[in-house]
Amino acid sequence: MPQGNAGENQMLGRLQDLILRISRTWWLYGAVLFLFVGSLQALMRIGKHFPAYAGGAVPFDLQNDLVAGEVYPQLAGYTDQARELYYAFTLIDYAFPFFAGLFITATVAFALRASLPRLYAALLARRLLLVLMLATAFDWLENVTALTTIVLYPAEVSWLPTLLVVAKKCKLATLLVSNGTMFAALVFAAGHWLVQRLRR
Repeated sequence: MPQGNAGENQMLGRLQDLILRISRTWWLYGAVLFLFVGSLQALMRIGKHFPAYAGGAVPFDLQNDLVAGEVYPQLAGYTDQARELYYAFTLIDYAFPFFAGLFITATVAFALRASLPRLYAALLARRLLLVLMLATAFDWLENVTALTTIVLYPAEVSWLPTLLVVAKKCKLATLLVSNGTMFAALVFAAGHWLVQRLRR
């Protein structure tokens, strides 16, 4: 058990180090932003063409109001082309939330380092900045659940649609927190910078 905890802590430490490096390096930050936007555009492009092969339904990931009872009825309308498109969609959707999480967390790190250094240091010491990556983890869980549901169909597993919807709701809730934190940190940092400029 201690070895497992040590490995987990090491992994989290490396992730935090990567985030901090991105927040301090303009070209890395720009690369993450490019990959974030590029993967989002690719997902939207697939989502646009998907309904024509899926009985009018969009991918589960793009249905924020999805309920468990809608999952299998929608799957009944999937063609082979829809399944292939969903596999491609899912592959990209493993990269998208990771780069989105890196972008949001690195932005918060930059803003706090410039405006609230004591809070920044405290968050780093406890690795609490990584809480902003929770939306990524829930997005991956949503992907795994959706893909498993599609692959197993026409066999129906009663709890899979529920898990899919729960993962989605958790993703949306943590994403709201992450985006709100980023917005607040940027506004505070901008205000701090402006006050410092006026005092000179």
